[in-house]
Amino acid sequence: MSLSVKFNGYELNKYIDVLTGFTPFSGAAWSPELLSAAGVRRGVDFAYTAYKQKAIPMPYTVLENVKEKHDELMRILNVSEPKELIFENAPERVFYAVPTGDLEFDDLECFGEGMITWLIPDGLAHSAAEKEFQAGLNAEGIMEAVIVNGGTESVPISYEIVHHHENGYIGIISEHGVMEYGRIAERDEETRQKSEILIDYHTGREIYNALTKGGVYISPYLNNGSFRVNTVDGVAYLEIDQNRVGGGNYWYGAGGYVRIPADLNGHVGAKNWKASAKVWFQGTAARQQGDIDFCISRGNEIIASFQIWDGQTGAYQSYVDMFIGRTKKGRLTYNADASGWSNRNDGLIYIQKSGELFTFGFGPHRYQFREPSMRDVEADQVNIFLSLAPGDGYWQMTWACVEKLSFRTDSVDYNYDIPNRYPDGTVIEIDGEAGRILVDGIPHQEDEITGTKYFKAPPGITTVQFAYSDFCDPPPIIKARIREAYL
Repeated sequence: MSLSVKFNGYELNKYIDVLTGFTPFSGAAWSPELLSAAGVRRGVDFAYTAYKQKAIPMPYTVLENVKEKHDELMRILNVSEPKELIFENAPERVFYAVPTGDLEFDDLECFGEGMITWLIPDGLAHSAAEKEFQAGLNAEGIMEAVIVNGGTESVPISYEIVHHHENGYIGIISEHGVMEYGRIAERDEETRQKSEILIDYHTGREIYNALTKGGVYISPYLNNGSFRVNTVDGVAYLEIDQNRVGGGNYWYGAGGYVRIPADLNGHVGAKNWKASAKVWFQGTAARQQGDIDFCISRGNEIIASFQIWDGQTGAYQSYVDMFIGRTKKGRLTYNADASGWSNRNDGLIYIQKSGELFTFGFGPHRYQFREPSMRDVEADQVNIFLSLAPGDGYWQMTWACVEKLSFRTDSVDYNYDIPNRYPDGTVIEIDGEAGRILVDGIPHQEDEITGTKYFKAPPGITTVQFAYSDFCDPPPIIKARIREAYL
């Protein structure tokens, strides 16, 4: 049986018989380079030795149907670039070859013989199988792979990097060079700020259930009355209990407070915030008098407050007083009748603090004031007081009630998870021979950091270490692969 020879996937043994004694093992075509300096009489300087292409002559014979077999052989050998060439007596090695020169074919009618000269442009035989090396943590906790090249020539190294956590950087380091991808300074988290709703009551019932008797207010009125919930057309309002309004020689009523809960970091107290409410402050007769205090404080220390009140007995004229601390900063005068901004359909009020800047908003009105002494003061309590004037002939304000209440803290620090370059599940492939990187099968050459050198594994042992972002935990699974080559 003739020696099996496969070229470009075709079994040539179907057409030719390789002559006994043929061997594919021929040495390298060494090419020493020497330097001779002008005027030097004896000897030359050695520069380097290189090897070039390799030629493998393969004698063969053809028995029977010589012409047909010769034509088929010519068809198979007609290639435009080197193709795989595998010999039966070295099946673990692959040459990349093209035929060269004249086949030197002699046709003796029913018998033919000739010579195919295989040109190996790179001069090497390559291992048919890849060798794979799994990276792992060494004694110092550094990810590394030990590559053993049993061939006789330096070969490219390829890598597969499978992520099980976000990552922003890959470094590949050996004594032969450094390869880097991504961004070494990429971060996984950063501190950002956001707003958080800490109180959000949508009905007077919710407010009633949350309030604790007491509180602090601008008004020096007696807090000896009680609240109740009154439902009008399906909407629940917080108001003074008509049967327990309190009493005294001056204004009196019911007051309560809500402690502001901790934010997402467990911190109680808000430096920057917005407190909002929906009130209904409207008289049905000019003689009616009443008051709503909406106060934000740090315990018993007032930070800012609204006082909405009507003290007139012969008109609907009412006032909105705005306070920072206990200092009145502004006043709006308006009529609290059905056409006023505090009627049932409007009545939205808010106080917002941003450092030293306070904004008071109600209806279509906005007022701003600065108070540097309050820049860093933190609010931790919301207070509500509803009151009325005493004395015979005075009527309670028909609608002096609260429907909604909310408190939002601003500028709350939180850790933001930055989406990283290589998410969990990303597979990076680095082709050492082509000098390119693919991320999930897509070329990402823009990830390559300037100065990257695609180094090879010389014969023997090469230790390769890997770097990645410090937040990448667990680390990626990394494999290195080579295909050995022989002269």
